[in-house]
Amino acid sequence: MAQRKPEDQTTFDQVLKLVENLTPEAQEQLIEEMKLQWLRRELGKAEDELRRGEGVPGDQVFAELRERNNAVREKGGTD
Repeated sequence: MAQRKPEDQTTFDQVLKLVENLTPEAQEQLIEEMKLQWLRRELGKAEDELRRGEGVPGDQVFAELRERNNAVREKGGTD
């Protein structure tokens, strides 16, 4: 696919106007698709980190989660 020339680029305002013209259902679909794309990007980053050995051992993660959960319970909160 050929790259567009800078003067042919769609501006943010143009995109917003296009989104405003969508039906509420289409806007919701767009939002969900954007969330999925974001999640896929973040998962890709996490996979890259794991390949580089930058991950945190599962036992450590679960121990930290238990500590946080216990701290919240002791405070009597639901955070």
